[in-house]
Amino acid sequence: MTKIIINSQVSAEGQSEDLKALAKLMNNEPVKLNKHFDYAQRRIKEINEDPETREKIMLYETRMLEREQAAGKAGYEQGKVDSAKIILENQLNNGRTLEQATEFVKKLKLISDKDLEKLIKIYK
Repeated sequence: MTKIIINSQVSAEGQSEDLKALAKLMNNEPVKLNKHFDYAQRRIKEINEDPETREKIMLYETRMLEREQAAGKAGYEQGKVDSAKIILENQLNNGRTLEQATEFVKKLKLISDKDLEKLIKIYK
């Protein structure tokens, strides 16, 4: 996947006519360049004038945001588990017993005791 970010609020000087027209379209300015922009403007107007379609779009955007937030939280939690694992491994590599390493990680309160128990099962 490739993401392209366009800041339509800055000068498009030196850019192609298509990109300049796209920036105008994004800023809700009229564009008269070709049939593609005519079609886009027509569809935008239709969508904006149809309350049912606007509601569907808003619902879709809300669900997408909820998914992003849930994924972010899951990633954050997994990151804490991964960090705890690295710390545990470093403790073991530095000559600590599994019990000592476990106690060290537990004192950090990085992850729950339940998650720590799951983690140390790998090393038993």
